[in-house]
Amino acid sequence: MADRGDIVLVGFDGRPGSRDALHLGRTVARALDEELHVAVALPYEPLPLPVEAYDEALEQHFGQLFAAAAHDLGNEFERRELRERSPARALTELAESEPVDVIVIGSSESCDKGRAVPGKVGERLLTGAPCAVAIAPCGYAGTGDGALRKVGVAYDGTAEASRALALGERLARGAGAALRVITVSPTVTVLPSRIGHTGAGYARALREHFGRVLAEAPGELTGDIEAELVLGTGQPAATLVEFTSELDLIVTGSRGYGPVRRALLGGTSSDLVRAARCPVVVTPR
Repeated sequence: MADRGDIVLVGFDGRPGSRDALHLGRTVARALDEELHVAVALPYEPLPLPVEAYDEALEQHFGQLFAAAAHDLGNEFERRELRERSPARALTELAESEPVDVIVIGSSESCDKGRAVPGKVGERLLTGAPCAVAIAPCGYAGTGDGALRKVGVAYDGTAEASRALALGERLARGAGAALRVITVSPTVTVLPSRIGHTGAGYARALREHFGRVLAEAPGELTGDIEAELVLGTGQPAATLVEFTSELDLIVTGSRGYGPVRRALLGGTSSDLVRAARCPVVVTPR
């Protein structure tokens, strides 16, 4: 089961993408029944100003950004001032030192509306954050009420998928949402003479295998929540992206190698977070 923290941490810099992150962070924090913390990271480095004047300018900037966050969230959050040249490093270090369950960030400013595409900070967090990382799609703050009604989980039977399923179950249960577990039987080009199957036979064998994998997923659920099981066929990432148009959020695992307790994108999760049509949460391995 996924580790449980106490904090949902949102990275905020005042830009539209970080406003999207505020709204997703509030949704996730409510579903997980955790504290919502908003972190503003500002560079602290020598400038040709007296130290007092520089500190005063920073404090003013912090105040302006937190006032902007409060405009969207009211007083529903704890304020975290981070003085660090690298926002990604500041968020990572905070998550390493405190019980942060999920870091929530916005998408790249250049992405299409409705798509979840990590920017520079997101890319860095997705190569080693010590907790789950959630990406809010472009324009998320202005779409709907932010409620979670259908939560999806990408599931392939691996340990990483099990962690994703555990978090997906918590989100769905806390939000009163439906839970959809999605497994994709990949379309593979094969050389029948090398494996002893016809092409059609190999595709059938794959589908039967992943059907059995999917059927085992309910056994990992911890409560009485019912999961809808969906078996798709095709290129895994592209197929999952198609399903995201029907979801309010999707959870996926990290790749199966690399440092433990880190969010690390594999091929499928990497393609999914760059094209999804709903928020994406990547769990650490």
